[in-house]
Amino acid sequence: MTGRRIAIAAAAVLLQFFAFALDAQITPQTLPRPTPQARQQLAKALQEYREKKDLHGEAFTLLQLGTVDAALGNVDSARSNLLEASRKMRAQNDVMGEWLALLALSQIDIALGRPSEAIHHIEKALAVISEAKTSTAPFNLKTFLDFGSISGISIQVPQGLDDSTAALIKPMLIQYSLEPMTHDLYGGALTQVGQLEKAEIELKAAVAGAVYAQGMYDFSIEAHFGDLRFRQQRYDEAREHYVKALSSSLKMAQAPAIDRQIKRGIYDRLVRLETITGHPEEAKRWSEMAGSL
Repeated sequence: MTGRRIAIAAAAVLLQFFAFALDAQITPQTLPRPTPQARQQLAKALQEYREKKDLHGEAFTLLQLGTVDAALGNVDSARSNLLEASRKMRAQNDVMGEWLALLALSQIDIALGRPSEAIHHIEKALAVISEAKTSTAPFNLKTFLDFGSISGISIQVPQGLDDSTAALIKPMLIQYSLEPMTHDLYGGALTQVGQLEKAEIELKAAVAGAVYAQGMYDFSIEAHFGDLRFRQQRYDEAREHYVKALSSSLKMAQAPAIDRQIKRGIYDRLVRLETITGHPEEAKRWSEMAGSL
């Protein structure tokens, strides 16, 4: 049961990252945004953590500030905060925190149409979790679970989840959550830069790793496979993957606002596909469905 709950947290994180990557196709007015006041509160908390020399509180607040700045459009500040969060998490051997910061950095670049820069951060994230497999450093789930919670899904973790329990969960969490999620985002970025053969390998690795995730990541993997097949001009297969992605997104009903963003992004892809393949009525239907959101 513990592994299942942690997998739900992983899905919450992937939801946030994948929806963020789709935001480039959505007008800013449609996005849920934090307020400047919320950012001010985080900035105040950061200062307090620094005064108290609470290193983990400082690093986690930098991670939050980075994601809030990105949502507010403060790209330079977002990058600066996330890079500092990544360094400070690494200094504390917090694998989860460093991995989260690197993936957040990558998805800022994806949303801004800079997939080549995103690839650099994703490859570092893969290296981080590869090191974690053999590392004897304590495996702390707190950062990961906290970030999953602020992504919009409440995580109820059983009492007694300590470092020793986390160490037992570590191999499963890496193999069936962190790795497939990272391979998935990597495959999506590689598709955008035209490295299609390598993208195929990464997306297949994501599928293999997510085999025990009960379909929680399928909405993302299927959408990225659709993008790959679109680039390969295998349009019928692309359509099948996009439709599967829409169906799989129903598993994410716990976060309806992000679910709407995901659907909108996939609808836009289907509009593009049907337009290119000469099906204007289908394109219109998908466009109307996107508009209804």
